[in-house]
Amino acid sequence: MIALLAHLTPTGFGPWGDGMARLFLEPTELLLVIALVLLAVQSGRPCTDRLPLLLALAWLLGGLIGLHLSAELLQAVACTAVVAATGLLVALGVRLRARVLLPSVALLATGFALVAGSALAGHPGALAALLGETVAIAVLTTLLGQLLAPPHPRWRAIAVRVGGSWITAASLLMFGWLVRHPQ
Repeated sequence: MIALLAHLTPTGFGPWGDGMARLFLEPTELLLVIALVLLAVQSGRPCTDRLPLLLALAWLLGGLIGLHLSAELLQAVACTAVVAATGLLVALGVRLRARVLLPSVALLATGFALVAGSALAGHPGALAALLGETVAIAVLTTLLGQLLAPPHPRWRAIAVRVGGSWITAASLLMFGWLVRHPQ
């Protein structure tokens, strides 16, 4: 029973609330969502406006596929490297066109959710937890995107790039920890 709860911390709000809390208790997933929002903000309003729906749908699709896998996917090192690379793109101030950024976001979100869904597969409330996490991602993405959406003063653009560097630094720290203490 303890192994089943290892990837879903009980909050007392049921599986739905546990799924919502999971986003904030899994640092790799939270950093990915924040990095993708920051990258969309740098890329312009069309990306920022489309990101919440796209990210939530891709996460739901990947999570549903992951729930049906027979074994948990252990991809912590690869996921951390992807988050570090995404944070680095933000820190460097890279602006991607919508036709490049949005499919990339969909692919990343589906891949991360596949890993998350496989981790939730043995839990009795896995579907509700996945839906809760998807809603939390949609809300967080919408709020951050609208808060930071262009046009914004130059200091806010600098703050976005600094946020990207912090995401990269946190990812490198997690990467070092994973190398030293493998799964």
